Amino acid sequence: MEYLIGFLLIILLPASIIFNILLLIRGINLVKQNEQLLDAIRDYDNRQIDTQIKVESMLAKMREIDLKGSFESDDEVGDVFTQLKEIIETYKNEI
Repeated sequence: MEYLIGFLLIILLPASIIFNILLLIRGINLVKQNEQLLDAIRDYDNRQIDTQIKVESMLAKMREIDLKGSFESDDEVGDVFTQLKEIIETYKNEI
């Protein structure tokens, strides 16, 4: 019985303490990595929102220009303008 208690105190207790310290360090590192990933996701979300706002603004400006009658639909410039509007609207819907 004394050998068992000695074995537990000498071998298993220090091993358990070391193992717990290693687990604590690993847990702290995982939390730091998780925070970095969350920051990256937030940055990508903000970038996507900014892109969507710019696309909507671009589409609104193109519609404003078209309302003034600057482009006619029967000439080549009007056709390119119409295609650009369609591309922007498609991109906006995909976002």
